[in-house]
This record gives sequence, structure tokens and C-alpha cells, in this order.
Amino acid sequence: MAKFQYRMIAEKILADIKKEILLPGMNVPSSRDLSRIYGVSQLTAVHALNFLAKRGVLLHNPGSKYTVSRKMENAQDQYQFLTLLFRHISTDTPEFYGNRIIAGITQEAASSSIATLFSVNAAKTIYKNKNYIHNSDFTSTLEEALMLPKQNIGFIADYFIPDEILEEIILQTKLPAVVIGRASKLPNIHSVVLDALPAYHTMLDILKRMGYNAFICCEDVHPARYEADQQHRFYQKLTEQENALNIVEFNQVPLVQEKGLLRDAVARFSGKRIAVLASSDYIARNVILLLQELELNVPMQIGVVSFYGTRIATDFPPKLSCISIRPEDLGKVAADLLISRDMQYRVHKIPMEFVFGETI
Repeated sequence: MAKFQYRMIAEKILADIKKEILLPGMNVPSSRDLSRIYGVSQLTAVHALNFLAKRGVLLHNPGSKYTVSRKMENAQDQYQFLTLLFRHISTDTPEFYGNRIIAGITQEAASSSIATLFSVNAAKTIYKNKNYIHNSDFTSTLEEALMLPKQNIGFIADYFIPDEILEEIILQTKLPAVVIGRASKLPNIHSVVLDALPAYHTMLDILKRMGYNAFICCEDVHPARYEADQQHRFYQKLTEQENALNIVEFNQVPLVQEKGLLRDAVARFSGKRIAVLASSDYIARNVILLLQELELNVPMQIGVVSFYGTRIATDFPPKLSCISIRPEDLGKVAADLLISRDMQYRVHKIPMEFVFGETI
């Protein structure tokens, strides 16, 4: 479903408020009326009302109707935004993974009439023409955060922003923060991460049923990323229990060396049905190219499974079988936590799924 029904109803109510059809202090239609008007269940209508109440657009006291919040008076003068502290952006590829997370944040914020501000000082790693601009000094990031106007409602950071900087930002601004991609150790911060292990175990069961009995694991090293840690633990266990071979830092060595590592790994499992497990779509594409150079057919002679399921996996032949997620979902959950002012700080795990493609 492109958009949940309750969200469409909530957006129609919000549009009526902006058009001043519904004024501050006025009752909004009841859940029973909304159910009749839009042809949905009453539970869906209640969900829509609660969605707006959670964001402060509506007020509700038990036993009474929902009313438009007084804070919606002169809403244009009460402009709010949330600030993105993201190290990774791409100026060349709009479908870059981090950009899609940002798109999810922006969409979720816009649904509550909240803008997003991109921190200039945090964006020190920029992918442009395959060149990296990198600077690990976060002093300016902290200074910028302290200078933001009072309309800022909080911060969303990617996994590169260290806890010590986030802790200082929270302490000095008195604003909440959410980190995406790693589990923060701070007690007063939300973390939004990918829950990859269940999908990996599902994938392994499927591969075994398909006759695969040898596994080559190709990973890169991103120790800060939660999903990278999960991958590494899964690969290690697979190496120990399934007689698999673990290739570390696959995309950190020259391509000719990668080809040699892959050739040796395949030779080790001669006579077995091999599946290569790649820790990203980018690595999986490189693996397929190297296997072609080794005159090995995918998937007839060897299978390949990717991770993330971005357009790199889906828009070019062959379509990759992969552990998949919509990166936008990470951003939407992170934005919702700030907008709803959820004070029960914890790690929020976004489930992944195994998706069949053409490479197993």
C-alpha cells in the first residue's frame, strides 16, 4: 500500500486546518463520522486522530471530542524544523542509501508540517565523482547546533556522529536526538537500526533447501554500523559451523587481489554448491563481475546474495537476491520519534526480509 489509510485521513484533517475550515478550539469530526465519510473502519479513524494528537495538532481529553490545538493559531509564526547531522551524502547519486534515509525523514516531517534543516558542518564526507571529502573534527558541528533558533525540535544523526558529540549537544541544547545505523550507549537517546539476523537465518535455511552447502562471505569493515556488526557475527558463526570462508575488507583491497581471493575461495570448495554472501549491493555487483572474469556463471554455477536491496540491486541485470530494507523506513521512524516526543529511549530495530532475485 502506497500510503496507509489513517495517514491520508490525517492529512485531509491537517489540510482543513491550514485552510481554516477547522479553526483552533473547534471539534473535528468524530471517529464514527470519519469512518462513514471515508469508508474506513472506526479503528482506522481513531488511528488518524491519535496520529495528529500525538503531534500536538489535536487535543483530546478522555470522554470528549478531539479539538484543534490552540497552538495552530498563527501556525506560520510557529515554524518548526528538525536538524539532520549526516556525514554521508551523495551529490552524484540521488538513490544513495543515506540520501534515501534523508528522504524518509523529510517525508515524515512534512506530514506534520515540520521542515528539515541539513547541518552544513556535519556533512564533511561527501561522495562526489568517487572522491571523498573527509574531516573528523566535530567542533564546528557542536557550535552550529548551539546557534540554531528555538524552532529546532531536535536532531537526527547518522552513525558517524560520535556519542560524545551527541551527548554534549543534548546537554547544552536540552533537545532530544536520534541516531540512525548504530546502537548508542547514551541512556537519553533513541537508536534506529536494522535487524538483519532473522532475515539472514531465513536466507540460510532457503539456501540449504536449494542445495547450497558452501558459503563465501565478502564483507567490508564498518565497525560503527549496527548491521555491519550483525553481519560480521553471522559470517563468523557461518565460518565456524558451515565450513565457510570469510573474506574481510573485500572492497578495501585492489580489484586484482579481490579476484585472487575469490578464485582461491571457490577452488577451496570445488565440487560443492557455493553461495557468495556480500555485505552490500555494491560488493555483490563487484563479485558478479569477478565471477564472470573467472568464467563462472551466476547462478548456474555459483549463487550470490546481496544486502540492502537498493536500486543497485534491483535496476540492473541480473536482479540481486538480497536481504532487503527500504532505507526510507529508518528515516521515517527516526523523525516520528522526535515529532511525537517519545521519551521512552531505546533501540528501535527495523526488520529486514529476504527477497528472491535472479542470482540464486
